[in-house]
Amino acid sequence: MKENKIILNQGFGGIGFWICAGLLVILLASITSRGINRPFYGMHSWAQASGAWAARSHAVYGFHYTKGLSTLAVGQPPAEKPFRYFDHPQLNVILASFAMIVFGVNIWSLGIMGLALSIAGLIVFLKILKNIADEKTAILAGLFYVLFPITGYFGTGAWDTLLGLSSIWFYLVLIGAIRGRPEATKYDKIGLALSLFFVLQFGWPGFFYCLAIGLHYVFRCIHLKKFPDKVLLSILVFAPMCSLLVNFTVMAGGYGWDIQKIIELYKWRSAKGEMPEFLWGAWFARLWKHASTNYTLAVLFGVIAYLTVGQFFVFSQPANEQENRRFPRKFPHFWLFLMVPFFQLFILKGALWQHQTWLLPMGPFVAIAAAQAVLLVYDIIKKVNVRAAVAVFIVVTGVFAGFCIAGTNYYYNVRWQAPEKLKMFARLNEKIPPDKSLLSFEDFIVDQHSSKGAFYRPEIAWYLDREIVPARSLEEIQTYAKTGEYRYYLIPHVNELQPLISQLMKLYRYEYVPGAEGELKKGEFYRAGMNPYLIFDLNSAP
Repeated sequence: MKENKIILNQGFGGIGFWICAGLLVILLASITSRGINRPFYGMHSWAQASGAWAARSHAVYGFHYTKGLSTLAVGQPPAEKPFRYFDHPQLNVILASFAMIVFGVNIWSLGIMGLALSIAGLIVFLKILKNIADEKTAILAGLFYVLFPITGYFGTGAWDTLLGLSSIWFYLVLIGAIRGRPEATKYDKIGLALSLFFVLQFGWPGFFYCLAIGLHYVFRCIHLKKFPDKVLLSILVFAPMCSLLVNFTVMAGGYGWDIQKIIELYKWRSAKGEMPEFLWGAWFARLWKHASTNYTLAVLFGVIAYLTVGQFFVFSQPANEQENRRFPRKFPHFWLFLMVPFFQLFILKGALWQHQTWLLPMGPFVAIAAAQAVLLVYDIIKKVNVRAAVAVFIVVTGVFAGFCIAGTNYYYNVRWQAPEKLKMFARLNEKIPPDKSLLSFEDFIVDQHSSKGAFYRPEIAWYLDREIVPARSLEEIQTYAKTGEYRYYLIPHVNELQPLISQLMKLYRYEYVPGAEGELKKGEFYRAGMNPYLIFDLNSAP
């Protein structure tokens, strides 16, 4: 039988593993760089533009103006008392601003940082899995992780994913779960403490990594009937607690020490969020919808089969004496990887509704399960015919990859904003001096929740770096026009506004901006359109 051991049992140890890992890094870079300088009109453009806008404020106006806080300001000079955004930790935007200071105020500056963080996150993931499972599982899971549509579009995640996976690595080292690793040192404890502290400084998902690791350790000690290590337990408790204290102090200070605002924000995100009302049936339907596009139906069905029927085969397999593992295809540290997305989804369940990115922590879990599913099928068929097993392995992996590639293309084709609309604002930005403002029928203000506050739609603010002042009657428009602060007036060219438009046409010269058709796919939102607009020159005669 030795001559029949082909392909999957060779070439992954030592340098071979890291060559394959390097190829995965190249693949990840080639996929995610597709959006490295993409305008803010695609899926989740709101969140992407919001972070870029706040980073631009740090880079352009300086930290003496922003006070190191996420500041949503426009124009030059900016408002004396700008709007500050407190409901997210601040460090992520601060470091993003450094990328803009170094590479320039543009989209690709942030894209470079995002790509670097994604690559680092992938490497840590591969390192963890190589040492708790085996090289084949790590490479195959890494391949699926890279190919998932959510990864192809958003990357593996930013600082919170990198630091979250790093904290898992240090934790596994400290509990002796890393095969072949010498005894843990004080540097591993320092690494865990720093990872747990800073993962919460970069985003709220970090809290769920901290919670999952802490509870996993407590349950592990109970299962093994042993007292916890005092130093490790102290790190797991006090590092995240100190970080939370910093975050909540900044938030409370920004809200004028109105703690009720923080409570209301939590209640909103932990309940209905952006849903019309909270219904468990609708929530689970949305969860499945996001999961099916983030990871594709083919992968999810494979994962479900592995986690249900597949477990009978897992626990019936003979011992793998060579690798000293009783169940070779058992999910390694199942509860640790599951608890991170589980806690994130169910504790702040209101954040799921509009946000595919809320499932980012599920990526490692799904990738590991998918890899184990494919390898389990390979192991079963190999007992009958090795070549058939290899053929099935190639076919199933190819099907998973094909679905993921199609899903990634779908994500890149979704439009939350019409590109033509953003081009219109970019042109207005060139025409309006930085110390002047735009007069507009629409205010372009969004107000999700009272605790968050109202601010300009981020995509528009990125391209129109000017104040927007609403005016909806001819008298208001003429009054503002006399001040000399407003060169242009923007209004949608729709039938309902025709009386006002007719009056303006008699007074001012104007430019017509064509609209754009939107598109639905299977009856659901796919690509945003826009109404046609008229831009009136308030310094002109008809």
